[in-house]
Formats: sequence, structure tokens, C-alpha cells
Amino acid sequence: MRVKDWETRLDYYIGTIRDFPFEWGFNDCLCLADGAINAQTGSYLFQDWRGTYTNEWGCFLNYKKKLKKIGCCDIVEAVDKRLDRLNVAIPRRGSLVGRRDHLGASVMSIAFGIVVSDKAAFLGYDGLVFLPVQDNDIFWNV
Repeated sequence: MRVKDWETRLDYYIGTIRDFPFEWGFNDCLCLADGAINAQTGSYLFQDWRGTYTNEWGCFLNYKKKLKKIGCCDIVEAVDKRLDRLNVAIPRRGSLVGRRDHLGASVMSIAFGIVVSDKAAFLGYDGLVFLPVQDNDIFWNV
């Protein structure tokens, strides 16, 4: 459930990480998603999945181990177990978005971002990038 001032908290979170470069285990797409979820709800949803790796290979091994432990074949199925999927063309602000063709997608086959308007914030090498929402994006309700 979202906290009363979730929009202000989400704006603040996005503003504070806007210029932080991508870094495995510290500022990667799952960290972005979890921070945005925390800003909106007051709790982390993926803390058990993140921060135990420092490079792409370590991230890959971490996710494969976590997926096997919970009996999921991929990260989309794992997120579906924690959040409700949205089947909408225009998701509401703050929704989690998954995109198959962005930075970080090489590890999990999907990169996570957060819907901020008709655009979604994703991590780029030098900080956040704001890209239009696409028809093939996957959305979850936060």
C-alpha cells in the first residue's frame, strides 16, 4: 500500500539518484526499482535479491541462485509473485516497468525502471534516462 505522500517521496528519490552512474549491486536496475518501491510504500520489496554482487557475472549468478530457490524460471515470474501485473497501455505513475532491450537486460533478460509520466526512468551508464513507455513493456502495480 502506498504511503500518503508517495508522490513527493518518489520525486525526491528520482531527484537524488538522477546523476548516479550505473554500478552493479549498488545502483543497478533492481536497486532503482526497489528504491522507488520504498519511496512509495515505505518498505523494500527486493532487498533479498540485491547488493550481493559487484559485477555482471556476480549479478547473473545471484539471480540464477535466487530464481532456483523460489522455483521461478525468470525474473518476470519472480516479480509476478510479489506484485500484481498491469495489463494497460498507459500505466499510472510509480508503476514498475520491465523492458527487454535496455542496460542490464543482458543479465536477467529484462531491465527495470519506474513510470514517471508517459516516460519511464531507467538507469543508463551515467545516471537516469527517461524513455517513452513502449507497447511491449511489462508493468506492475506498486
